[in-house]
Amino acid sequence: MKLEARISAIIADEKLKAYASVCVNDSLLIKGIKIIDGKHGRFVAMPCRKTKNGEFKDITFPITAELRKEVEQAVLEAYSKKLEEM
Repeated sequence: MKLEARISAIIADEKLKAYASVCVNDSLLIKGIKIIDGKHGRFVAMPCRKTKNGEFKDITFPITAELRKEVEQAVLEAYSKKLEEM
């Protein structure tokens, strides 16, 4: 599977570090991925939407753990590369 991650914005926030997008097999674009510094380290959060009762629900998510790992790795590598360029 071909994944191409791009960082769309670097954010100067305590927890939220950047927004990213991932193109899958030159056929599907996932936008609104967040890079977050959490209590246990940096992680990737998939796009979500806030419901009427204030809960957040994912609107895009990998079905398998392997795909989640590949997406996370591609996004974090793109983030590191972007930071080096700055």
